Amino acid sequence: MPELPEVETIARTLAPQVVGRTITSTHILRPASLAAGTALVPALAGGRIQHVARRGKLLTLGLAPAGSAGAFPVPVPGLPPAALYLVFHLKMTGSLFVHSPDAAPGKHTRLMFDLCRNGVAESRLFFNDIRTFGYCRVMAPEDFAAWKFFTSLGSEPLSTDNQNIAKALGHGKMRIKAALLDQRRLAGVGNIYADESLFRAKIAPQTKTADLSRTALLRLAASLKAVLQQAVRECGSSIRDYRDAAGNAGAFQNSFMVYGRKGEKCKICESPLQCSNVAGRTTIHCPRCQKQS
Repeated sequence: MPELPEVETIARTLAPQVVGRTITSTHILRPASLAAGTALVPALAGGRIQHVARRGKLLTLGLAPAGSAGAFPVPVPGLPPAALYLVFHLKMTGSLFVHSPDAAPGKHTRLMFDLCRNGVAESRLFFNDIRTFGYCRVMAPEDFAAWKFFTSLGSEPLSTDNQNIAKALGHGKMRIKAALLDQRRLAGVGNIYADESLFRAKIAPQTKTADLSRTALLRLAASLKAVLQQAVRECGSSIRDYRDAAGNAGAFQNSFMVYGRKGEKCKICESPLQCSNVAGRTTIHCPRCQKQS
């Protein structure tokens, strides 16, 4: 948490507040929150934010140097072109908010970026993180090729057809819940949306991938896309700390069929929902609606 729908929502709500603005200064309040690119921090000054994008659970701000015409010869697969990137992994409790230009950092503010427009100080972008598991990286385009986490990311489920999602999930002998969480197969799916997708597809989370028919895998692919699309429309799920970049809570938690509902009645068959551990994650499922294979 945040997962794909939350990061996508943050990107969409952050973009109108920062695109076109220029970074004038960077404040590193917790050095460990800057995981890479310390030497590139001075190059941020004068950089104009061109776009806000998402890849998997990563949120990126693409920058162009002052006076740049916007032609960047080094492409980064899956991201719009830029001369320099701010890359955030929000992990459990990371968040991005825009405040007034004189706003003081809060208790959990780890990084702060001063922004101006047309030479006038306009706002400050805060990276807050309560648990401090999140991080920011400052990266040139060529740096991505050496970042194994990025290069190993699988396909984007929202832009991949059902046949290729089924293919990505179906190989090997791991449990299907583990396959959904494997970022090398599909990028951005986490515990919430894995449980919800498996319920809608009527597949038990502990089922081995090799035991699933192609029909079942295609059904899961369709369920996954439907769940993610609905969650994006509803601005994600707010369980504890998550808010989008405008400070609003998500609403998809009101549609949960299984996640977080251990011991409650299934909304379909009224059987008690069961809790188990699959792939090291707490997993909720209905033993009646979700069959073993």
